[in-house]
Amino acid sequence: MLATVSALFERLNGAGVRYCHWKSNWILSETLDGKTDLDLLIHRQDAASYRQILQDLAFRPAVEHGSAPFPSVEHHHALDDASGALVHVHSYYRVISGGSLAKNYHLPLEEMLLRDVGREGIVAVPSRGAEVIVFVLRMSLKHTTLAEILLLERQWSNVQREAAWLVTDDARAEAEALLPVWLPGFDTGLFGAALDALVTPASLARRVVLGRRVRAELRAYARSGRPRAWLAEVTELSARALQRSRGSRKGVSPGGGGAVIAFVGPEATGKSTLLADAEKWLGAHFTVGRVHAGKPPSTLLTVVPNLLLPALRSLFPEQRSTRVTAKPLSDVAETRTGSHFPILFGIRAVLLAHDRHALLTRAHASAAKGSIILSDRYPSVERGALDGAQLSHDDAPAPTGSVRRRLAAVESRFYRRIPPPDLVVYLTAPLEVALERNRRRGKFEPESYLLSRHARSSNLRFDRAVVRRVDTDRALDEVTSEIRRVIWAAL
Repeated sequence: MLATVSALFERLNGAGVRYCHWKSNWILSETLDGKTDLDLLIHRQDAASYRQILQDLAFRPAVEHGSAPFPSVEHHHALDDASGALVHVHSYYRVISGGSLAKNYHLPLEEMLLRDVGREGIVAVPSRGAEVIVFVLRMSLKHTTLAEILLLERQWSNVQREAAWLVTDDARAEAEALLPVWLPGFDTGLFGAALDALVTPASLARRVVLGRRVRAELRAYARSGRPRAWLAEVTELSARALQRSRGSRKGVSPGGGGAVIAFVGPEATGKSTLLADAEKWLGAHFTVGRVHAGKPPSTLLTVVPNLLLPALRSLFPEQRSTRVTAKPLSDVAETRTGSHFPILFGIRAVLLAHDRHALLTRAHASAAKGSIILSDRYPSVERGALDGAQLSHDDAPAPTGSVRRRLAAVESRFYRRIPPPDLVVYLTAPLEVALERNRRRGKFEPESYLLSRHARSSNLRFDRAVVRRVDTDRALDEVTSEIRRVIWAAL
């Protein structure tokens, strides 16, 4: 069990908060290890005490976006320092359930679940019969629309395993006794048939018929009529599809909002590996996107010129960007300002500045909507540095008739308009370590190229941004743990 999870339950038990982990207790051990969300039902009269405990343990609120949030449901996250895992507590003050998409039903079963709780270790759980009732109703309602059925089929094997674990003879008898008390008027014969259909299991067609009958029985507890529920379902499904298309699985954002987090540093300091870890870690809980500011995609304005670049490089090899940028740093100012830089290099620099501006403007717009955007590299204000202005940082207007000065002014304007990131994770490693890593990795770069890029990336400046330097010349788990703490502190 994670230390943060253990501390949470110890505090809840000590304070006498009425709660229970109300569903999916067949995988409770995995849940306590932080592999799935904690689903806690909290007595409404204990809500203030519960929230205070969350605050004391450094849990932070999160919000759902992309669709209407569910009432009486809250999200909180905390970083478990020892493991680096994010603990997600899904708090319910009413039993809001139904399908995965709409959750259109308030089932008045809170007192039933909280009245006769037992213990699994230090965790309060409902009686097995009470959990059977909730399980049957939840799963039956997931059989009522095509979208829900498709989602359910993907996890049907888990449903069968849960049914096998949950439904014992004693649990069934208890459920049949509790049902008329807490859902008076519900057809007990229908409940038994729906339970058998999940345990046996019955054919999909049979389960669909029973699911729709269960839905009819629960009509009085629906939060919205069928047309509005169907619209909510379609909206949520569309939002999920959009998130998936952008590489994210979650529609949840930190309560403080989204952020743009840049990973920068010299070559062979571990940017790709550490970015992938951060994306996986955050993406399991929040809406996360990833961009590459070093290699921005073309826009409508630049797609044709960028397609022509390979041919132009072949015709004018002396004007290739790598040739120009490979000059010693002492020659940078003379090479890239005034009238000295090659015209083709200048045009390429302006096109790149335009594409970076477009990419990072979109990134900040997504962050303003709640997404966490991870950027591989980011423009520095340091003159001549990688991913920054290459031609000039001169803010004065270019004199009429000077093509190079005009190009420099346009490039500088694009970079000035790029908003600063919310956090810069500045990765560092000694030069000899970077050279050795470069020799070992599959993507081998010439040593002279690596030396040049290392020199140009070792003193990057990011005005108006929070910068945290992280030494990567350590064990990988130490580095990832530090980066997770740095990121969590910034969100």
